Amino acid sequence: MPKKLGLILAAAFLIRIAYLFFSQQSPFYEPLLLDPAYYHGWAMKIAHGQWTAKDVFYGLPLYPYFLGIIYLLTAQSLLAVKIIHILLGLGNIFLIFKLGEKMGNPKVGLVAAGLAAFYGPFFFHEGILIPEALGLFLYTLGFYLWCRFWDAPSVKRGLGVGFVFGLAALTKAGVMLFLVIAVLALGLSKKKKASLLAVVFAFMMTLLPVTLHNVLVGKDWVWLTSHSGLNFYIGNNPESEGVFKSPEGVGTNVQALRDDSRAIAERDQRRPLKPSEVSRYWSRRAWEFVRNNPADFSKLSFRKIVLFFDGREISDVDDYQFAGRFNPMMRLPWPNFAWLAPLFFLGLFVSVKRLRYRSWAILWIAAYIAGITFFFVNARYRIPILGLFFPFAAVGILETIQVFSQKQWKRLLLLAGILAAAVLLTQARLVNTNWIRDYINAGDVYIEKNEFEKARGYYEEALKVDPRSARANQAMGVALTKMSRSDEAKYFFEQAIAEDPLDGVSYNNLGLWYDNHGDSRTAERYFVRAIELKPASSQAHNNLGMVYGKRGEYEKAMREFEISLGLNPDNPRVYTNIGLIHYRLGRREEARAAWRRALEINPAYADAKRALDLSEHSV
Repeated sequence: MPKKLGLILAAAFLIRIAYLFFSQQSPFYEPLLLDPAYYHGWAMKIAHGQWTAKDVFYGLPLYPYFLGIIYLLTAQSLLAVKIIHILLGLGNIFLIFKLGEKMGNPKVGLVAAGLAAFYGPFFFHEGILIPEALGLFLYTLGFYLWCRFWDAPSVKRGLGVGFVFGLAALTKAGVMLFLVIAVLALGLSKKKKASLLAVVFAFMMTLLPVTLHNVLVGKDWVWLTSHSGLNFYIGNNPESEGVFKSPEGVGTNVQALRDDSRAIAERDQRRPLKPSEVSRYWSRRAWEFVRNNPADFSKLSFRKIVLFFDGREISDVDDYQFAGRFNPMMRLPWPNFAWLAPLFFLGLFVSVKRLRYRSWAILWIAAYIAGITFFFVNARYRIPILGLFFPFAAVGILETIQVFSQKQWKRLLLLAGILAAAVLLTQARLVNTNWIRDYINAGDVYIEKNEFEKARGYYEEALKVDPRSARANQAMGVALTKMSRSDEAKYFFEQAIAEDPLDGVSYNNLGLWYDNHGDSRTAERYFVRAIELKPASSQAHNNLGMVYGKRGEYEKAMREFEISLGLNPDNPRVYTNIGLIHYRLGRREEARAAWRRALEINPAYADAKRALDLSEHSV
């Protein structure tokens, strides 16, 4: 390994260790919200021995299994996961060097690796529990192996390429379109057919266990995951802006996306649906939009391409710019996509005779972007293919230096024009961004940690940005309720409903307020309305059951609790409430069984433990 590359990797390692150290100050260090919480929870189940899901896979499974194995081997150490992410990042930088060397020469490789070492979005996303932390490495490795395969096709190399492509597809499916086009192109050429078949065979065999799991365990014909239809609709509907925006009546976290989208589909179809049927329901709605609005669809697709090259890090989890509030490393001017994209376009222009495998690289990038345009864009979704941007950027830099040193002023002016045009593209800013969601997310983390005053402070910041935000008003109401300031909380719940009359969560929260203040009739109306708007709300059904139980309407209460359990079978609160109903009806053994079940789910659940202890000591 060249000495200069060693220095680059050492610098990259020190940057990442420093970032990891300071990131512990951030409320987002632990995976408590959104996608990181989803993958963490899935991985923890795997680490505790639940190797198969109870249903078809909703998300791509490779990363959660990767994470679960790390937890299993490291006593569930979050620090170990983040260190392994760093090592994957260093491996990616090494692969970028090898790509640059193979596509150009060692100098191209070193410049590309040097840029990648200091590229802020890389080490930022390495600190988050998301599939892209693994996917970037696999995508870069996949293209490098493809170049080697192209040099000398063989069955052995084909099997290796197909296997890595399959793994990459199990983190982000964008590699599939490239493979289809490449196989069709090579199938018509004189390349060895056996080696090409080896690629396809290894790729399909790598995906096969996922399909078998869905068919045999999930009892449904789902090839990979059941969320593609919803994602397709999110990216293609009359309200779509090209970025993530959950449909009306659908929440934003993974569990809510799955449950609410299913509930809406089943309500419209008036029957229970399999996951594949839910996915097809949303796909049909998206295709209806595409067929009925071809001009709007074309404009939206073009918009997504422009958004892909937006210089900002448009986030759907943790925000790159917002992280600077907690981590001093993020206040430094690290190279980001606003730097990389213009350099990539510059390299694309000057690399005609300077980079080998250029056509394959362009196809790799174009196919991935084409796949993105069928769904929606955010910064982390472009991460997997960025490994290939750096050799192009390196060639652009080296060409500019050479032209300047040779005083080729006309050529330099042309390069400057290309760079300026690319900068304009990255600054198109087709969607507005602000930090309101990030303030709310930070507050939600502190709610999880029972630090309610800190949470309230972040919600106040969100309301300063937009006093009319339904979500911010709702969150402030929750914080004030937790702080025993319920009279103040009522105002914010009412504001949330005034700003978004279709927000079922706010109706549920206001119902709780009335229930806690002894007005069960008004509480019932709000819970019923919450269920009408959000039929998949396990919480609203449970709360309505509690109202009925307090009034002695035990049959109605049990029906609501059963619905709640159907939506969320692992809710200890519902089992505790069922136990109370049994106890009031004199069914002591059934009550104790329900409380024991609640404690199996959560051994620390105080209400169930208290009820069980009292029942066992009563005569």
